[in-house]
Amino acid sequence: MSKKHDQVGSQLGNILRALREERGLTREWVAEHADIGLRHLAAIELGEKNPSIDTLYRLLRVLGASADRIFYPERFIKDASLEHITCLAATCTPQQRKLLIRLIEAVISNGE
Repeated sequence: MSKKHDQVGSQLGNILRALREERGLTREWVAEHADIGLRHLAAIELGEKNPSIDTLYRLLRVLGASADRIFYPERFIKDASLEHITCLAATCTPQQRKLLIRLIEAVISNGE
């Protein structure tokens, strides 16, 4: 297994565990309601195994979570500077927003 694959599995497991803990649910409860084995759920949360699409779907449904929590976890990070940028961008005209997007893309592409 590649290092990148290991990181994805670990990140996925961490997100699923965090979602479960945020809701105050036990592994046993989630495994039972998602119709998967307890050991399998533990292995997913620990990043040892990746769930199938079907299993991931059932886990998200049981946890009452959007797939965005998995595929766009950065959207759910509480960060005062990101919230400030969002508030400022909301006050911009559509043309100013386009300019901001181009500026951010240029900064990212330059690795800064």
